[in-house]
Amino acid sequence: MTDTFEEAIGEADAGGGKGRTPPYIAYKTLLTLLQEFKVNGLPPQIDRSVLTRFAGGLQGQIMLALRSLDLMDEQKRPTSKLAALVEAYETPAFKDELRPIIEATYPAVLKLDLMTATPSMFADAFKNSTDAKEDVLRKCRTFFLHAAKDIGLPIGPRIEKAKFPRRNGGAAKKPRAARVEAPAEENPTDQDRDKPRSDQISDKALEYKLVDLMKEDDIQDEEKTAIWTLVQYLTRRAKKASA
Repeated sequence: MTDTFEEAIGEADAGGGKGRTPPYIAYKTLLTLLQEFKVNGLPPQIDRSVLTRFAGGLQGQIMLALRSLDLMDEQKRPTSKLAALVEAYETPAFKDELRPIIEATYPAVLKLDLMTATPSMFADAFKNSTDAKEDVLRKCRTFFLHAAKDIGLPIGPRIEKAKFPRRNGGAAKKPRAARVEAPAEENPTDQDRDKPRSDQISDKALEYKLVDLMKEDDIQDEEKTAIWTLVQYLTRRAKKASA
């Protein structure tokens, strides 16, 4: 993450030979900023001190967005486009002021017939114009769609309703196995409780098995001692139970 706005501008403008990254803030954030400037006046310089109503990380993204839209120059001074946009905000002239700004910012996207283009073509128009990562491009596309709607730019249903998957480079999560509920046991009656269960091994049967185990050829003396100790324990427990 860059430390200063100037460093961030350098990264956004460099783009590995591609264009500047378009805005990836929420479109509503831009409208909130325009309203702020209209109420309190357009400052001669746009820096973090006039963006205090926004979170720290968002402040840098807002300045990048203003730079990308050519609403602020490299010295952080508002351009004439921003002044006209602020003046027209919340008036019928707002769309006429915003439209040429959007058209100048997204030339590759607007080369498409957005009424018939596929979602893949739409996504590629952003991807091929900047080196931004997919999570940023997803926000860029969202900003554009909201701005296009606001200025009355026709967008086809394929793009408008497209679901673009998030790519985080991680392994796909395995689907959780369906939980299988064990069948509830019926409440046993007193008579049922007295009946011996076939899946239980009686102490006496276990003792016999242990004694038989002591007759195995490969059993060691210490193992015989341990088994015999267990047989004696089971015998004592059986006597206590029958007393």
